[in-house]
Amino acid sequence: MLKIFRVFLNKNFFKISFAATAISLMSAHSATAATFNLDKFIKLPGLTGGNPKGTAVYYAEISNLPSDIKSITIADSDNKQGGTTGRFSGFDLDAIKISNILLNDAANINSISSLNVFDFTSTGVALTPGTQRDPVTTVDAVVGTDLFGAVNGAVDNSVATLQSFDANSTSALVQNSANPSTAFGFISLGDGGKISFNLKDAISSNSSPLYLYIGEVGDNGEVVNGEITLSDKPVQVPEPTGVAAFSLLGLCFAIGQGKKRTAS
Repeated sequence: MLKIFRVFLNKNFFKISFAATAISLMSAHSATAATFNLDKFIKLPGLTGGNPKGTAVYYAEISNLPSDIKSITIADSDNKQGGTTGRFSGFDLDAIKISNILLNDAANINSISSLNVFDFTSTGVALTPGTQRDPVTTVDAVVGTDLFGAVNGAVDNSVATLQSFDANSTSALVQNSANPSTAFGFISLGDGGKISFNLKDAISSNSSPLYLYIGEVGDNGEVVNGEITLSDKPVQVPEPTGVAAFSLLGLCFAIGQGKKRTAS
């Protein structure tokens, strides 16, 4: 009986291993992406944001590029300098926008029209949280271990509001309050973290003049030190754990059913 039980376990382990391998292969990119970095961002004069207004706006022209654009990734430089510690560590992104209008003042960023290419839901944004820099503050102890603007390791756009340059540029504590900070309207990437946006529609490489605008909360120069990458391939957005587990069980079931049919 013991020998039979061992064989049963080994067979099912093989099924699960095979299924996991198949899911991994299905998730892999079919081709290597063509990527290139934007290293010529220009800072607009003035500031924008909520209350207080402390967001610096940078832009770069993204016209006549080597290939179409299907995704944009913003990465923290991981130099562990500037900004705040704890859940506010790393590059703080207020918002992102693509427009064919060239601005000359950060204060007007919310008033210009933009391309409807961003999907700010969990299916359109992939967050790779960086680390939180010591010391951890009272705010971190109250609200948990996620970076600001994130929940369970994913962007919480009800707080981050990445479609609008509206950040309250502060991490100041509010004592004896259910909301321990007045911060709002941005996402902190953490030291070494990154955020990727899969565009709803590809931007043509020969489009008329287009400008990518990025809001940096706190105006401390992190855009210049960070890395912004454009790609002609979408970025893989991790499936929720439950979805991956369901897919695995479904594949195992399919394998078992096929084996039964063969035996009959």
